[in-house]
Amino acid sequence: MPKLLGHHRHAPSSAPSRPPSRLRFLGLGVTVTAVVCALAATPLVFDSRSPATATVLLPAGQPSAGGGADRASGAPPPAPEAREAVAADREVEITARQYGYEPHRFEVDAGDTVRLRLVSLDVVHGFFLEGHDLEAEVLPGKLTFKARRPSREESFREVEEVVFTAGRPGKYRYRCSVTCGTLHPFMQGEMIVRPNLPFRLGVAGAWAIALGFFAALFCPVPVGRSNRPGESPSTEPGGRPAGAGSSRPPWRLDLLRRFPWLDWLVRRRWLQLAIVGPMAVVLFFFLVAGLFGSPIGNRNIIVTIVWIFWWFLLITLLVPFGGRAWCMACPLPAFGEWLARRRLIGVRPEGEDSKSLRTGSLNRRWPKRFSGLWIPNLLFLSMCSVSTILVTRPALTAAVLGAMLLAAVVIHVLFRRRSFCRYLCPLNAWMSLYSMTAMVEVRTRDPEVCAGCKKRSCVRGTEEAWRCPWLEIPFQLDRNNYCGLCMECVKACPNRNLTVNARPFCSDVAIRGVDEAWMAFIMITLVAAYSITLLGPWGLVREWANVTEVGNWTGFALHTAAVWLAALVVTPGIWLLGSRLARWLAGLGGRGTPPGDATDGKSVTVRQIFVRYAYLLVPLGLMAWIAFSLPLILVNYTHITSSLSDPLGWGWNLFGTADQHWRPLAPEWIPYIQIPLLLIGLAVSLVRGAGIASELFPERSAAARSLIPHGVVCVAITVVLLRLFVG
Repeated sequence: MPKLLGHHRHAPSSAPSRPPSRLRFLGLGVTVTAVVCALAATPLVFDSRSPATATVLLPAGQPSAGGGADRASGAPPPAPEAREAVAADREVEITARQYGYEPHRFEVDAGDTVRLRLVSLDVVHGFFLEGHDLEAEVLPGKLTFKARRPSREESFREVEEVVFTAGRPGKYRYRCSVTCGTLHPFMQGEMIVRPNLPFRLGVAGAWAIALGFFAALFCPVPVGRSNRPGESPSTEPGGRPAGAGSSRPPWRLDLLRRFPWLDWLVRRRWLQLAIVGPMAVVLFFFLVAGLFGSPIGNRNIIVTIVWIFWWFLLITLLVPFGGRAWCMACPLPAFGEWLARRRLIGVRPEGEDSKSLRTGSLNRRWPKRFSGLWIPNLLFLSMCSVSTILVTRPALTAAVLGAMLLAAVVIHVLFRRRSFCRYLCPLNAWMSLYSMTAMVEVRTRDPEVCAGCKKRSCVRGTEEAWRCPWLEIPFQLDRNNYCGLCMECVKACPNRNLTVNARPFCSDVAIRGVDEAWMAFIMITLVAAYSITLLGPWGLVREWANVTEVGNWTGFALHTAAVWLAALVVTPGIWLLGSRLARWLAGLGGRGTPPGDATDGKSVTVRQIFVRYAYLLVPLGLMAWIAFSLPLILVNYTHITSSLSDPLGWGWNLFGTADQHWRPLAPEWIPYIQIPLLLIGLAVSLVRGAGIASELFPERSAAARSLIPHGVVCVAITVVLLRLFVG
């Protein structure tokens, strides 16, 4: 049989081993514990009071009476727990300047009366305090400012100060509500109402999950579930090694068999064009908007749709539920693919073997030394180094998208199929990583049918379908990492043996290379870095990142160096130390490889532990990115609706929403969504880690001990993220 073309990392199947009942119950238990711990704050944090029991606007020239906030507004008195503490008057003066507030953070106690004054040093700024029914406009050079209670008043009135009583404990951000420049959407500060119960409960929940998890992991196997001879926690019934492809995870739902209309649809040749075609038109319009529209990001549709709506949709819905479904719709490689194929819909089999630009592509093989994820990893990290500029400058966003489009065309002309998507696209690295969590997959229905198939149509192509554009061997697929869901293999299979399955969350658990592991380190580092730069209160950090406007190249160099060092050295270094400690705890001593059978756990190396346990950062990282993206859409959704009416910022008002006033959607409730997300991510990471540990170390106690260092690191990461989000 001819050599099968494709780049496939041969390793044990990524399908997780079927865990013993103890681990199944453990998985359910820690997940429930995560939700319960997060929601345990409800009776303590939520009560009948609004976050602030009173907000009083004092007109200019009117003297203020200390402690009269509640009397002036007729608001109910503080709750009993607030009255037990000695309430104090807190005078706070906040100075606004591009793009931060000073002080960037202040703390008060529940029940304190806060007397707030606002000053601007440069341009007109806004001030919106989450959950406190307070919005202001601050003009430069004036001691007074305009304020209103948005739930009750449409117009602003000039005041000298506002007074409110701090009520419910927690973190409340104050944000700029008037467009003041390029980084306006990220200008914010923080008010902490002590005691910060949501943060404390989140941290307690994280440690409770970890302690409960390891307590259950070290407990004896329940009566009636002792392993039979020839079986261990890492073997399937019958003595077969877990994860060797000998069995499937607990359940799969064949979507094409369950929904015949879907089977009919995915086999249509026009399907991908019907999806990509409109996306290509949208891309062209976005490029025009970026190059010729408003230079202010929140007034240009390329920024509001790409970096707010599309990113939120991708990270919260498409990837967790659809895997790499976006790759099927992405217009960037489509033009090069159409050029190389000389077809929009039909199939031209001879084009697959073209060696001339006259008949298609040169179809060269991608250099092996440049394969893998290292180039996408570094390109993605490079893009993220300038992301503060990228996500706020329409012209730069258009330039980057245009460059990617041009690069895709050139690579399609020179190399085989989707070499650009596989080896160069910056998005490929993180999408390949998080697609492992997806709840859909393309797999064979019966491996025996493929084993007896002589045609190998999914690999060689047919008159009705192209070869796998992603350079995969479809009948050997056991992970989602490099499957673009183009459905060519489903169309090509003469036996209808390839299908689309629904499956449990995080079913793929095998990371197979150091490059894949490093992407996990990069992504978990970047979510923390972005939370500091874009969601944090530190204006100085934003000034460093905003180098093209501020010109602080020294600060930019420090900021970039810190991100790269953390992503490429510090985080992997901590993980490596944890891997060496894990091997020692498992009873294998140093870093050497003692003689032993490959399945007895004694030949496990530090490198194997380092790579395989990197998967623990995948569920946790995905949930962290969802928690990060949540405020982007809830706080800035009005920028999307406004730009739909005036996409280029030229004064249009197509749908009557162009002049819509900025107003966030329930921002004070965001922390209570972020906390469960992080805790669930931690719980899933630990449960999946237990399955990986049982594959590496058949002896139960050795597997449990080996997981301790990385479990502690995951808890520490969770606590750091809780601090950034709600602390």
